[in-house]
Amino acid sequence: MIRSRIRHSARRRASGAGFTLIELLVVIAIIAVLIALLLPAVQAAREAARRSQCVNNMKQMGIAMHNYHDVQGAFPPPRLNTGSCTSKNAPIGQVLNTTGFTMMLGQMEQTAMYNAYNFSQPSADGTGVNGSPNTLLIGSCYANSTVVGAKISTFQCPSDEEMPVENVPAAGNYMRINARRSNYKFCVSQYSDSTCAASAGFPVATVRGMFFSDLSTGLNNITDGSSNTVAIGEAPQRTYSVNWGTWWGAGNHTSVHGIVVPPTSAGYTRYLPNGKYELPANTEKLQYAWAMGSKHSGGINMLFGDGSVRFIKNSISPVTWYALQTIAGGEVISSDSY
Repeated sequence: MIRSRIRHSARRRASGAGFTLIELLVVIAIIAVLIALLLPAVQAAREAARRSQCVNNMKQMGIAMHNYHDVQGAFPPPRLNTGSCTSKNAPIGQVLNTTGFTMMLGQMEQTAMYNAYNFSQPSADGTGVNGSPNTLLIGSCYANSTVVGAKISTFQCPSDEEMPVENVPAAGNYMRINARRSNYKFCVSQYSDSTCAASAGFPVATVRGMFFSDLSTGLNNITDGSSNTVAIGEAPQRTYSVNWGTWWGAGNHTSVHGIVVPPTSAGYTRYLPNGKYELPANTEKLQYAWAMGSKHSGGINMLFGDGSVRFIKNSISPVTWYALQTIAGGEVISSDSY
């Protein structure tokens, strides 16, 4: 009798030791909620790491830029030997254009890459009709293909997608094959040259930015202070975006290019970070042309003339944004205005 009671009691305890279906579903629901709460935190941590790497990339460029200045007495021009100010008056032929990034390779621990680049060879072709790329002769611009097709991680923001090796535009209507692109661009602020300003349809600027095509700027020219002047900014991959250019050839400048108009006009504000270029109707494909931008939430990283890197919010005032571009504008910029 006693043994029977013990066995019956044990069976009852054993039958009540498992999970019911409701309990199992509750546990699964709790786990799902925890994962849902944890996933954004993991993604935010990963983006923070990518953004930190982007800052490090730009700091490396800043060091290289200043080392170049120590040797040459001035910063490199953003692009050299472009042959024209804009695509509409690009000369027909092959060009020897290159960029400040290429010229700084030796200061970026890429000496072998710099030595392998042949500056005497054409970098792009435009010998076709009206200066369009001539597919029959593009191969003659292939002398530096190994170099320009090489991936340099410093020129790519980790928050952006992997950049393909492809046929890309160089300067004007020119074309280059099998080239790498860059997420970073020199800040070319105004058309300060009267010839270029006229050909581009802009008035002549009274002040200019830190960089301009075929021109070098020294620290002595930056009277606003190098810590108050932007030098290099971000430009992500975007459809038909002219600022997502190559690191080796032309097409590597961006920012408030050509702005010399009053703050109240549309042209003044159209180049804000991650903003849209206000073009005429039926030109939506170029809506992001020239504007800086990034895949970071809320703004972009910017390298300043003193080598520091700061995060610029998308909500920055147009007046402040413009003031950061000039090297001798005499503007007073508060550190909390961006």
